[in-house]
Amino acid sequence: MKTFKALLAASVMSLVLGSFGCETSHSESTKEGWFGGTKHEETTVTKNPVTGDEHVNHSESRTNP
Repeated sequence: MKTFKALLAASVMSLVLGSFGCETSHSESTKEGWFGGTKHEETTVTKNPVTGDEHVNHSESRTNP
């Protein structure tokens, strides 16, 4: 019974701490190319304040004239 209560308390705490959400920042830029066309970049950084883990998602697309 003690083990069950400890597991229940741990799961409740993880739900409470996990519900505070992550910090997210997003940036975009579009630049003209030297010979025409454009380059579009997007970067999204998500940081978990509880664990300190950080995830970076970067995408890049180009259009030619």
